[in-house]
Amino acid sequence: MPSLRNAILLTIATTFLYFRIMRTLNFDNYMATYIYFLTCITLYAIYELNYKRRRLPNGPVPWLVAGNMPSFINVNNVDVLFQSWKQQYGGIFTVWIGPIPLVMVSDLPTIKKYFIQHADSFSNRWRNFVTDSIMEGSNGIVQIDGNKWREQRRFALHTLRDFGVGKPLMEQMITLEVTSLMNHMEKSCGLDGKELHLCPSIAVCVGNIINNMLFGLRFNQDNSYMHRLHQLLDDQSHTVMQPIMGAYIAFPVTSKIPIINGEWNRLMGIKNELLEFLETQIEGHRMNWKDEMIEQEPEDLTYAYMIEVEKRKRNGEDVGFFDDQQLKMLLLDLFFAGMETTVTTLKWAFLLMAKNQKVQKNVQAELDSIGQPMIEIQHRTRLPYVQATINEIQRIANILPINLLRTVAEDIEIDGYNFKKGDLIIPQISILMNDPEIFENPEEFNPSRFLDEDNNVKKIDEFLPFSIGRRQCLGESLARAELYLVFANLIQNFNFEVADDVTTERVLGLTVSPVEYSCKITRRGLDHNQNSVK
Repeated sequence: MPSLRNAILLTIATTFLYFRIMRTLNFDNYMATYIYFLTCITLYAIYELNYKRRRLPNGPVPWLVAGNMPSFINVNNVDVLFQSWKQQYGGIFTVWIGPIPLVMVSDLPTIKKYFIQHADSFSNRWRNFVTDSIMEGSNGIVQIDGNKWREQRRFALHTLRDFGVGKPLMEQMITLEVTSLMNHMEKSCGLDGKELHLCPSIAVCVGNIINNMLFGLRFNQDNSYMHRLHQLLDDQSHTVMQPIMGAYIAFPVTSKIPIINGEWNRLMGIKNELLEFLETQIEGHRMNWKDEMIEQEPEDLTYAYMIEVEKRKRNGEDVGFFDDQQLKMLLLDLFFAGMETTVTTLKWAFLLMAKNQKVQKNVQAELDSIGQPMIEIQHRTRLPYVQATINEIQRIANILPINLLRTVAEDIEIDGYNFKKGDLIIPQISILMNDPEIFENPEEFNPSRFLDEDNNVKKIDEFLPFSIGRRQCLGESLARAELYLVFANLIQNFNFEVADDVTTERVLGLTVSPVEYSCKITRRGLDHNQNSVK
């Protein structure tokens, strides 16, 4: 760590100065010690507050040692804090996470310049003690770089496309799970409606879609093990954002010290339980493996991975970065990404509908105009208000308060800044989606902002819920289809209400969730000829 190296050099230099003062000026020990510590503090303050910041974009002045971390204490909404920094320092600024600089790029032209035009320099991932411990080294697809990342991403994209992502087969798979969810909800809420915790049921629905693609596996809505897996993902998302994680990253030895390693043990317990689930699935696939599978279409991504390895071996080709460890961690990444972001967005979707009854009724009116028992992807062009509402849900939910961290791949000078290899830098899309210069009254839930004067869906370039550049979400098309089909069909068939005291408070994690809530769900009576049946 550069700051640690510089601190050591500073200590050596000031210690040398200390002895020189004692010898040449004949100060007594007290005076020499006083000058020594005063010199150390002065030099350290100059280094921290000025020298180390000179090559990076300006930003809020960091505290000694703590950086800008004290600014996050007792902040109700980090989005407001980030907006204030953007207004004060411009579209690119530096925030110090303790001794570590994090450059946030928050205006669209600069984001495109850095992460598209100079993607080779600004698309690496930040590896640290926490990420390496979870992924057991450089594995998976989210936290890897270079040739391994390109090979594994290419494989994942190709395989997911084969399983129907972006094709009619994907819609059939999603519709099956949506139908199962609606049947479960209808049974649970009865004829007169009932207050329910909707989020676990949504998690099973979305989880079954990704489980089917990864393992050929699905769970019933009342399956307690699937609910446990969802809870583990939620817990992991919130645990990794605990402030103590910074200490584990900077000083890994703290993960072994009793009392302060409680969160670490909790995180490793979550990881081990998730890996136990994945290892069970992989072992089941190995037990059911037959040699003739190599000539057949794979049933799921796990079999596709095994087939790819076997084909390369039989053809005498290099297996590249394909191995058992990488398979397990690739599945972990895809399982987490395939559930967490979509489930969290849908949690916000139905909460926002319940809190905004007028919007809910407008959405239902447009859906009723289709006159079909199931809303399909082909109907999307006839549902501009529904599309605008989903866009506004994603903008308001803004589930990534801090984008996944990227690092500089090589030393580069750009716009007068001198970035060093390994510096943290991110496209801070959460600032864009809350920028009052782009979205008037950004705190207001207003789907109409995404419609033009002809009532068509309006493209807003700063609306980037799936990020941008080479690290853009590889499951974007799947996520868009899930959000649309789950949201549209549930809103068409049910009314959602919440008590007045239910808040839209944001709970910080890797993704930002609403506070756990229950809502009254009532079946809408429709004959699908655009007539409500009372």
